[in-house]
Amino acid sequence: MKTTLSHFMISVKNMEKSLNFYQNKLGLKVLYKTDEWSELSFDNNLELALKKDEEGVNLNCAGIGFQVDNCEEATKYYESVGVEITTRCQKKDNIILTQFKDPDGNVIWLSQKLQLSRCVA
Repeated sequence: MKTTLSHFMISVKNMEKSLNFYQNKLGLKVLYKTDEWSELSFDNNLELALKKDEEGVNLNCAGIGFQVDNCEEATKYYESVGVEITTRCQKKDNIILTQFKDPDGNVIWLSQKLQLSRCVA
């Protein structure tokens, strides 16, 4: 099972303001953007993910993401070694996502990128 560190995640209060900072002040490239989740790239292909805090809740969370070739296989492995899965192989946009937490409550993601089909006109 191949596992690669793919990203770090931080919480933000204002997605546009944060995107502007990381893109225009630090020079990161925006790869994906929504009101709730965005991903930016460093030169070395490591990504920074921004997650918008829920209104009225200070999540103050951070996490780490690993890209896997097969989400179901990786999830089964981590379950077999006693990891409690909180989200199991859920399809979201262009990925399949599994989540669990470390002993301190930090979120860990396993994501499998999906190939998007292209329409030919």
